[in-house]
Amino acid sequence: MNFYFLYIILLSIIIATIISTFITYILNKNYFNKLSKNFIIIPKKSKIKKSRKRYLVFEIATSKQIDPGLLENAIREKYKELFGATNLADSYLKLIYFNNVTNRGIIRIKHIYVDYLLSSLSLLRKIDNNDILIIPIKTSGTINKAKKLLS
Repeated sequence: MNFYFLYIILLSIIIATIISTFITYILNKNYFNKLSKNFIIIPKKSKIKKSRKRYLVFEIATSKQIDPGLLENAIREKYKELFGATNLADSYLKLIYFNNVTNRGIIRIKHIYVDYLLSSLSLLRKIDNNDILIIPIKTSGTINKAKKLLS
């Protein structure tokens, strides 16, 4: 009889543990569901990739010589007019090289913004009251390949 009594006590402890675990699980599930509605769950951090640079080789069709400083300012202003100052700042647009004799040059920009640059170059028609036409020749991933295209 003593074993029977111990068996009943042990069985009741096991059943009570199972019931309390089940109730705790349900309460926690409801609690966390309510919490997740109130808070933003931040996803796992993704790797930040290094931005890739592109070098655009271009040629200018004009009858007069153009100052490289004026050219860069005109390109920047047209880009800013079309796409805004923040987009211009993010693109890291820079005139790397310009030759007045051949009227060819290289522009450096982030790879994401190459299409924006091409559209702004196609809409640029005047620099300092000189009619111009900027003709993009090729986009390159390295500056050495871009310099080979200039010669």
